[in-house]
Amino acid sequence: MHWYADAPARRTRQIAADLFVLGWVVLWVLIGRWVFGLVLTLAAPAVPLRSAGTGMQTRMNDVAGRVTEIPLVGDSLQAPFTGAAGVGTDLVSAGDRLEGAVRTVAWVVTLISAGTPILVVVLAWAVLRLLWVRRAHSLTGELSDPESLELLALRALVHQHPRRLQALFEDPVAAWRTRDPDTMRALADLELAEVGLRSRA
Repeated sequence: MHWYADAPARRTRQIAADLFVLGWVVLWVLIGRWVFGLVLTLAAPAVPLRSAGTGMQTRMNDVAGRVTEIPLVGDSLQAPFTGAAGVGTDLVSAGDRLEGAVRTVAWVVTLISAGTPILVVVLAWAVLRLLWVRRAHSLTGELSDPESLELLALRALVHQHPRRLQALFEDPVAAWRTRDPDTMRALADLELAEVGLRSRA
């Protein structure tokens, strides 16, 4: 299975494309982290909100515990302070909900803003690379079979520019008709060169 071309120039372009895609992904991952942190700053009020709620809950529960020591009216005075402690609990819950909501929004914004450019480029790169791998595999698979090699050479006669063919043989069609293995491989090399491959080292 060929993942890279044999031709140095084409192989260099493929490696450069791989490095570009890798750099693109890293860049947008870093941008995504920055966006996530930026959106998460909107949850900053959640911290003092929880702190205030916790402090209020603790103080009101403490006061509620002490007023019960007052003779005769202690039990009746406890209820308002217990209710106020419940408000503190509600503040803590509100802080948790605020942070959770902002964190969800941060993830959504990050995935949309950073995930979209990553997905588009990676998909385009993967499709192009897989198409090339498939074509290269198909062409090189024909080299092991003499009859398939002849078909590949015939395909070169049909697809290649006449000047390229005549640079190898004065009469390319007559040369193909000889069925000479070296001639077949020379013609096949022209077709393989289209994808940056060679039939021989």
